[in-house]
Amino acid sequence: MKVPLIGVCSPYTRNIETGEMQSIVWRDGEKEVHKAPYEPYVYVPDHETGQQYRITGQEGSMLLRKEHYRAGEELSGALILDGGRENIMDRLLIEHPDYYYQFPNEKELKVLCFDIETTSADGSFPFGEIHPITAVGITTNTGEREVFLWDGKDDRKVLTDFAKFVKWYNPDILTGYNCVGYDVPQILYRASFHGMTNYKKLLNRDGSDYGWLESKGDDNLRMKVGGRVVFDVLRHTRLDYALSGIPRGLKDVSRHFGMEPIELDFSGKDILDYSLSEIHDYVLSDVDCTMTLFENYFERVKFTAEFVGVPLETLVNAPASFITKILQGRALYKQKIITKDINRDRHPDIYKADRGNYQAAYIDMFEPGYHKKNICVDFASYYPSIAMALNLGPDTTRIVGYDEYQDKLEYIEGKLYIPDSKINKRVIIEIDNDRKSCLYDMCKSFTEMRKPYKEMNTKEGDSKSNALKILVNTFYGANTNSYINYGDMATGLTITGVARYLLEHAIRLCRTKYGEKSVIYSHTDSVYCNRDVDVDWLTNRLRLILEATIPNVESEFIRLDKDEYKEGVWLAIGNYALRKQDGSLVKHGSNFKSKNRSDFYKMTLNKLIDARIDNKVTNTFIDDLYDFDSLDMEIFMQRRTLNRKLEDYKSTTDMMLTLCEQGKGVGIEPRPRTQYDYYKTRDGYKIKELVHSKTELDVRYYWDIVSGLLRKFGLEREIKKNPPLTILDKSQKSLMEWI
Repeated sequence: MKVPLIGVCSPYTRNIETGEMQSIVWRDGEKEVHKAPYEPYVYVPDHETGQQYRITGQEGSMLLRKEHYRAGEELSGALILDGGRENIMDRLLIEHPDYYYQFPNEKELKVLCFDIETTSADGSFPFGEIHPITAVGITTNTGEREVFLWDGKDDRKVLTDFAKFVKWYNPDILTGYNCVGYDVPQILYRASFHGMTNYKKLLNRDGSDYGWLESKGDDNLRMKVGGRVVFDVLRHTRLDYALSGIPRGLKDVSRHFGMEPIELDFSGKDILDYSLSEIHDYVLSDVDCTMTLFENYFERVKFTAEFVGVPLETLVNAPASFITKILQGRALYKQKIITKDINRDRHPDIYKADRGNYQAAYIDMFEPGYHKKNICVDFASYYPSIAMALNLGPDTTRIVGYDEYQDKLEYIEGKLYIPDSKINKRVIIEIDNDRKSCLYDMCKSFTEMRKPYKEMNTKEGDSKSNALKILVNTFYGANTNSYINYGDMATGLTITGVARYLLEHAIRLCRTKYGEKSVIYSHTDSVYCNRDVDVDWLTNRLRLILEATIPNVESEFIRLDKDEYKEGVWLAIGNYALRKQDGSLVKHGSNFKSKNRSDFYKMTLNKLIDARIDNKVTNTFIDDLYDFDSLDMEIFMQRRTLNRKLEDYKSTTDMMLTLCEQGKGVGIEPRPRTQYDYYKTRDGYKIKELVHSKTELDVRYYWDIVSGLLRKFGLEREIKKNPPLTILDKSQKSLMEWI
């Protein structure tokens, strides 16, 4: 590997005696300490000896000089801290892009993949002191495979055996599926419960405790372990746009990649209801699947780290905007351009609290229901293409004011007026076309670099091609990130504004040429039609529209591709199923994966999709949909998770409060992450522990689920009005009442 495993430079790595900044590097399993090539500094106005610097978003330049200071000391006076925040590691990577190449990790990386299983005899979500770990499965990239099983007394031995293996194997990388969010915290909880005070240190190479790096949202949960990299595969599946519409559970993702994981039925069962051999095989299957997924995603991450010159751990623990921040930061530094503050502070009119209150992509459903032909027309690398076409970037683009809102994008007297319904204004954008933007240069360069990798048709080629594709496509999100310092809100708003403008024109052109009902759906960069579309004609028309609207635009960057699907069912925005040319079915949306949906809902939905697409909707089929008697009771069960503290639920009518109160009555304490399985009964929602028979279920509620789905599929004529007298409703209304 061309870069080290870990690299750290911060106020905490400073030499206490000399005051010099130090760089700590881990490579080939060893820790090294070096003098850092960077000392913190600020910019101070100086009209005599200062140099010319520009500040992003501002006109003109300023005479400034650099003034060094001791890392960590308080700053005051007329000072400019580049980016508005002290981040020594970021500045080191920006100003010394080749620094970490001198510390390559030359030995083959050792990877340990692990997965835990826990018991939950009380029915609550297994987390914390009361839920023992029944098994820890491990596999390594050098062939070791092992399962540490519970002896039926306590899980102390499981924990000890796992810790001993980690210490013996001495891996460079610890990986698992949701290991940061669940496995490691659960292991540490159990270790603490047993009084194993040194357990945390055993996971580290340097004898230190573990540490957390955490920001808002599950996708931004990070963890550091001294001398090792923690690589959570779940995080990378969440960032993988190719998995859009696919549930992110390990089993679902594994099947998507062609694996066949072992399944165990936990409906009304606990892990201990299975034999030791079944648990052994189940856990090994999970770690094998996780290791395969790790290998898939790790190659992309490693290549990106090597390409940018970033230590591996820094990239693994970084938010999605990190690489863009570093690359744009380097480009601005070369041009003597300073970024003052962060997006949230630079644009108080746009940002409310921590979130940007601006209009994003255009999404709409026009013709829901079943369609025999489904043509997808999508813009190739849409956002980067717009950035290149208009020469957008933090060094060329700035917001110069706001205008009264009207839904009209126009170019007036050298300025671009972008309508934004969320801001409720038109944002006035000025673009400097006297120079090529750094974003233009990077996107164009990465696109050209990607071409030979795309043509290799190898695993290595695919990994590098995908890594460069991700690099190009992350620029938009990074530029609109609340906390980014080297991004530019003007660039992000212009990209989305022009993207909406062209997409709306594409819809209008297709409707005019192919009929008012020809457009089914639109989303961000795609238009789905039920007619064949002349892509060349549409591309040329959109380029002409762009050229007529905005001068000096390089419209040749705007390109459209076409995919053809067979039958498709469109339910709602973001929820659809399409049959591909090879016969496989693509299902997208929360309707298919939401844990809050009952298995009954998902079963009915999937049956309808298959039948509607295969033209097998018969009277017998409809009768089967409404036949509840043949179904097991558990299929009607739904699930909710307590994601907050109980006191944070303000509404007294919130169903979560009801479930928690019911749980307390049967001994389930309402801790965060506790899961409640429940049914809809005639007396309202009840946890499963309080429901003993199918006769208690609200048959009308489940009947209406079937009817509602039939309506979405355009099958209103097949809807049955009233449920018959069945085992589900025999104690509810009399036959005469139904009549």
